[in-house]
Amino acid sequence: MTRKKCTMDNNHFHGLVQQAKELGATDVSPFGFGEPLMDKDLWVKLIFCKDLRTNITTNASLLSDITASILLASGLKQIRFSAHGIGHNYERVHGLPWGDFIRNIKDFIRTNDLVFKHSCTTEVSVIAMNGEGIQEIRDFWEPKIDFLEVWRPHNWTDGKKYRPIARKKNTCGRPFRGPVQIQADGKMIVCCFDYDGKLTVGDTHENSIEEILKGDKFNDIREAHTTGKLDGLICQTCDQLNIEERSPLLYSNRDNNMVIGKTSSTKFNLEV
Repeated sequence: MTRKKCTMDNNHFHGLVQQAKELGATDVSPFGFGEPLMDKDLWVKLIFCKDLRTNITTNASLLSDITASILLASGLKQIRFSAHGIGHNYERVHGLPWGDFIRNIKDFIRTNDLVFKHSCTTEVSVIAMNGEGIQEIRDFWEPKIDFLEVWRPHNWTDGKKYRPIARKKNTCGRPFRGPVQIQADGKMIVCCFDYDGKLTVGDTHENSIEEILKGDKFNDIREAHTTGKLDGLICQTCDQLNIEERSPLLYSNRDNNMVIGKTSSTKFNLEV
């Protein structure tokens, strides 16, 4: 990743939330790439969204008792922990101590349950990077949290090569279905897998969310996804266009039919 690392200004974030609500948004994720707890004003952003459903994904390394209480008091409704492995395998992937990770999650769950009456849904997302069995993952996590999803590794468009490119669909649906992705620098991109902002379709410092959604750049990408003519786009070699017998979602206790559109990867539909 070479694009700028930053956090979004609170005033700009507040304005975007107001626009999103006017467009009918019901969910807001006040984070993008990186660790959301590094934003010292995350609690302020959560308060701006208090009448919406808010969610973050975190590695929990900065999740103390005090931080948990602040997040919950600020209205956080859903937290998802990234746990790509168990024990030593987790440490190989994340470079973080497994014991600290588990302790921080247990502390959050205790505060959520005892002090805030389970106001926040707790979830774990696992990408089985080192051949962990689904039953092993289920046995460890399901007694502890509300929802569990286990995924196959993916390629981050052109960033990795975990999955071979299979017969391709014209579209993954994201240019039509969303979610809307506005990065910390205010630029809107099309896809949550676009780690370097290559599919930038506008700048919210210059145009409104609605103007960008209806703009030529976004419409050009929608047209490419309609026709399947993806030349020059990172989508061209993206495994999210694979047609495979085996779903990339290996297990979900949220949706036993493992319909991708019902998982936490999709927040709301776009109607332009």
